[in-house]
Amino acid sequence: MFPVFDNNKARYISLENALNRIRELKSISPIKYGEAVDYYFIKFIQRGKNNLIKKLEEFSLDPSCPAKNKVKINELIQRTQTVQIGEKAPDFKVEDFRLSNFKTEKSSILLLFYSPSCFHCTELLIDLIPYSEKENLPVLALQIDEEINPFVFPKNWKSVKANAEIRKIYGVISTPSLFLLNSKSRRISAIPENLSEIKKSEHLF
Repeated sequence: MFPVFDNNKARYISLENALNRIRELKSISPIKYGEAVDYYFIKFIQRGKNNLIKKLEEFSLDPSCPAKNKVKINELIQRTQTVQIGEKAPDFKVEDFRLSNFKTEKSSILLLFYSPSCFHCTELLIDLIPYSEKENLPVLALQIDEEINPFVFPKNWKSVKANAEIRKIYGVISTPSLFLLNSKSRRISAIPENLSEIKKSEHLF
């Protein structure tokens, strides 16, 4: 559910109604149309779900849309399309760590892009850490910033810093962002949004 643009007192509305609100404003006021696109772009980013940004493509590709973030929206959509399920995960190197050299006897590796200051990341980590220990699931925790990490990761986790280039090749526009990889082929087997979706992929572990 999302707030209504230009009406803070209104009840929250569904995603489809939010998009319909933008469509209504397009025919009413070009200025409000652009402001609404920018407004929901920020709201979608805050939700930390990459697939929501794609919903704005019909507006960001509209030549008449005056949204300030139009170019950025299109860039982010393009980035989210750089890696898909079934494709080989892009290799990368950070200091003495290289993804292609990360060995495990398990069938899968979970890549987690996170920030310690991200509320949604904290919510996920509180449950993901004990879950990964229980399942003995190897996790590569890629911190996107220099914030102090208050979490103590278990031995089946590897923590490295993800620079801007790594975030770009994986299309990471928000945190947490998750990728489940086959440990042998290094192909992406799932792109879960949360722990519930990770659990749906347990048969791949």
